[in-house]
Amino acid sequence: MPKPTVSIVMPSFNQAQFLEEAICSILDQRDQLCEFIVLDGGSTDGSVEIIEKYASEIDHWQSKPDGGQSKAIADGLGRCTGDVINWINSDDAILPGAIYAIRERFAADEELGLVEGNTVIVDRESNILRCDRRAGPGRWWVRHGYLRTHQPSTFFRRELFNQVGGLDLDLQCTMDTDLWYRLIPMTKCVRMKRYIGVHRVHEDAKGESWDDIYASERAMLDQRYPQFRRRPIRHQIGRLAYYATQAYTGRSSGAKNDTIEFVGKHLSEAFPDDTACLRP
Repeated sequence: MPKPTVSIVMPSFNQAQFLEEAICSILDQRDQLCEFIVLDGGSTDGSVEIIEKYASEIDHWQSKPDGGQSKAIADGLGRCTGDVINWINSDDAILPGAIYAIRERFAADEELGLVEGNTVIVDRESNILRCDRRAGPGRWWVRHGYLRTHQPSTFFRRELFNQVGGLDLDLQCTMDTDLWYRLIPMTKCVRMKRYIGVHRVHEDAKGESWDDIYASERAMLDQRYPQFRRRPIRHQIGRLAYYATQAYTGRSSGAKNDTIEFVGKHLSEAFPDDTACLRP
């Protein structure tokens, strides 16, 4: 079976400190990529100069006011022609070998619509804070109140994304959560036993200043998806199942051991190549 093609979109706005690392994490795997699109919202911090440095390897880029992150992502994904797609925020990244691994996993099962890998959490300086190996994704977990999907580690089929109507452009903080509620129940999903994405935690990210927006959007999700979010008995069952499966599968102990081994190390030291992303 031929491997599916992959397109990645990167929204960007005034995050020059992280942008080059994010771009290079993708371009280091350019031979596995169908398209790479960078949509900058009109940055004034040197981001444009960084993008221009790599322009010859980027299929499309622009820098102009874009109406916000959700609209930029939607614009980029609308330009994609790859079979499998994702967006990587300009303060996040993907790990070595991730695109090849994603293509292999989708090629192995044509029924798959969404694949998530494990995630590394880093700080502003790209030092590792923790390693996550989560449960799911899958219909059962969503129905039982567990939805903890790391966006940079999650790839999905473009056809499915279009079928569910794409992103809700009115959402500023929970557009990915809203998307998962529509994607996951519609398709077969799996978790890969390897690290795929990097999520950065820093004070310039959406934080306390966005608390009111988060609260408003979470309330909207409660109303929109009561079958997933307002089922306390199911949620208790899901909680018990989560802890049981984390222990039974070794995901919890594996993530804990990885965190102990890597915490404080720079990302490039802990995961220098593809083999480092494969953890027992």
